[in-house]
Amino acid sequence: MPVSSRETVALARCLHYHPQEVRHGLQKVMQPFGGIETLVKPGQKVLLKPNLLSAAPPAEAVTTHPLVLKVMTELIHEAGGKVFIGDSPGSDSQEKAHQVCGVQEVVQETGAEPLFFSKVNYKKVRGYRLWNIPLAAELDQMDIIINMAKLKTHSLTGMTAAVKNVYGCVPGKTKGRYHFEYPLPADFSRLLIDVYLAVKPAFSIIDAVIAMEGAGPRGGKPRQLGLLMASCNAVALDNVAASVIGFRSEHVSTLSVAGELKLSGSDLSAITVRGLQLEDCRVSDFDKGPASKGSLGRLVALFPVARLRNIIINRRPYPRIDSDLCNGCGVCYENCPAQVINFIGSIPDINFDGCIRCYCCQEFCSKSAIKLTKTK
Repeated sequence: MPVSSRETVALARCLHYHPQEVRHGLQKVMQPFGGIETLVKPGQKVLLKPNLLSAAPPAEAVTTHPLVLKVMTELIHEAGGKVFIGDSPGSDSQEKAHQVCGVQEVVQETGAEPLFFSKVNYKKVRGYRLWNIPLAAELDQMDIIINMAKLKTHSLTGMTAAVKNVYGCVPGKTKGRYHFEYPLPADFSRLLIDVYLAVKPAFSIIDAVIAMEGAGPRGGKPRQLGLLMASCNAVALDNVAASVIGFRSEHVSTLSVAGELKLSGSDLSAITVRGLQLEDCRVSDFDKGPASKGSLGRLVALFPVARLRNIIINRRPYPRIDSDLCNGCGVCYENCPAQVINFIGSIPDINFDGCIRCYCCQEFCSKSAIKLTKTK
């Protein structure tokens, strides 16, 4: 997928999660690509792949808002398509995530079908390297995949949006194992790019009506941006989204890796923005989180020079548990790929000698009780 032509990204205003506003916004961002009738043909099976990181209520801005899923489902049904909704959450079961995140209600109200990822098929991909990616076998039943992402900061990669959202197509515990095998941001992002190239979503939409800033992807703060974004190219879409919230592309590790591979969409200057003007959408005071603060943040997000690797590894922050906020739920213990978290009484304790600093514990903590600090 080398750079060969300009990519298009569409931006539209959507200030509130109101049915008519969302419908208008989705139609606007699909218009430059021919509308829903061009994307979906009658009789096609369409997978809407949302961000269902964990079982979190919509108001927390952790997951793709259910109203965006509902309206998109209605538009696809009007075009004659059949909608399935599925994702493999990082924590919690799919059933629980569907219930708490509002997907179950969307299914009941629209007639869409939930798609549970339970089997694995391996798909050969030539991205950063040639290898077989384990993907949910249920993807093979679909005619097209529409990637329904959420715009959030991310303590490991800098930002999570359309490219990283396809990681949920890797089912079950394999996601945690890959965090253990590829703990560094650049290495993990090379994996993410390869997963994206294997999944090949036909279209990607970012829900940035309410985004997440700060210590995302779970413990940050909701931030109204009032935007919907879309593209046929998730790399280009993420590039524009990063620019909106103030990231340089080299500070988002997935975009940095896409640039290494010279993927189409990795050059912001070669992207045509339709709908709103990019300059009118940029936010100057967006809190980009711990992966962007000072020189440490730049090193966390990007590993550009091999000879600096050992220095950079030593400078990456450590997770620290705030005992005043921790409720002892054990989610960090259950989701630690390195298995270095144990309990001392009711409070988890991290063995820093074995900690790979993948930040899964911070990612899944619902109480924001895990902070990232420069020292052990």
